[in-house]
Amino acid sequence: MTVISITSHKIFVQKRNLISISRDIREQLNINEGDVLDVRIENNKIIIESMKLVPSDQASFWSETSQNDMLEAKSDLDSGNVREFNTVSEFLDGIKK
Repeated sequence: MTVISITSHKIFVQKRNLISISRDIREQLNINEGDVLDVRIENNKIIIESMKLVPSDQASFWSETSQNDMLEAKSDLDSGNVREFNTVSEFLDGIKK
């Protein structure tokens, strides 16, 4: 479970409408130079959320379905709910059952 610390920070809009995120916030959220932030308005508030980009050839791995499948597989491994096959034929016969 993620622990969320709620603090308030006052920042000023600088020249060219730039804002700076304080070091403690950057460290807490692991935000570094070059990272991408999603900025949106919700209920008249500005929400800034750190994003980690995924290469397109890995996007399917990070889908909710794939992640749930990986968690299920890890649970099966941890509980010993696995089978071993010595040949491809054994494997194919095993998945038909």
